[in-house]
Amino acid sequence: MYIIEPIFAQELVELINKETQQNAHIFGEDGKIIATTQPERLGTIHAGARDIMSGKINFIAITEEMSKTMSGTKPGFSVGIDSKNVRIGAIGISGDPQLMKPIAMIASHVIVSEYERKLFMNNMNTMANKINESLQESSAALEEISAAFEQQGKSVEGLQEMTIEAKHNVMETNQISDLIQKIAKQTNVLGINASIEAARLGNEGRGFNIVAREVRNLAENTATSVNQISDMLKKIQNNILVISDDIQAYNTSSKNQTIVVQSLAHELDNITTALDNFTRLLN
Repeated sequence: MYIIEPIFAQELVELINKETQQNAHIFGEDGKIIATTQPERLGTIHAGARDIMSGKINFIAITEEMSKTMSGTKPGFSVGIDSKNVRIGAIGISGDPQLMKPIAMIASHVIVSEYERKLFMNNMNTMANKINESLQESSAALEEISAAFEQQGKSVEGLQEMTIEAKHNVMETNQISDLIQKIAKQTNVLGINASIEAARLGNEGRGFNIVAREVRNLAENTATSVNQISDMLKKIQNNILVISDDIQAYNTSSKNQTIVVQSLAHELDNITTALDNFTRLLN
């Protein structure tokens, strides 16, 4: 895999050739030619470029006079391409080195700019993908939380219905207590009347008086028991009212939390969609 993109490099050397009528080459690792106006040299190793890539030298300038004394060489200028103090490639252009040097330097800056732009875009793409993954995980977690809140809401609604039913049952029990209380009062009145009647009969009503007294005792005991039951039912009813209010408050809070979670999940979906669109633009 080349650090400098070969397609872009090839377009650049062809542009240089078009404007200067000189051959141009761009070199990658070990001085290998990755783009050239001489197709037969593509993929071959250039000795001078290899030295430039290894850091032994930073540039090579060969004049016409020098080429006559050096076997297999032609006039030209080659220079290393550095990005943030890292050598990413080299470029060579044939011809008068004095004329080709500024062109090679400009081309090297163009290559660095494209390389750093591509690197930045790749980093942005990687970052966007990671953010997208995190958002998807967060969205999934929020969906689970939302489902849990909804389930809790259903459970709370069920408890609320049971509480309402319990409250209704307590009210019915109150009615029964009231009825028993009325019966106890009537029984007590009956016992009093029976005692009066027994007293009027004198000795003949003595046995009847015993029965009347027991009836009155029964009425009093019944009234006392009913009062105790009534007090207990009032306490139960108050507790049920408190529980009902708490359940209602929790149910409202749970619904509000569900709405907030669903809203967050919706916003995360929107952000995820925007990131997907952004990633497609980067690619």
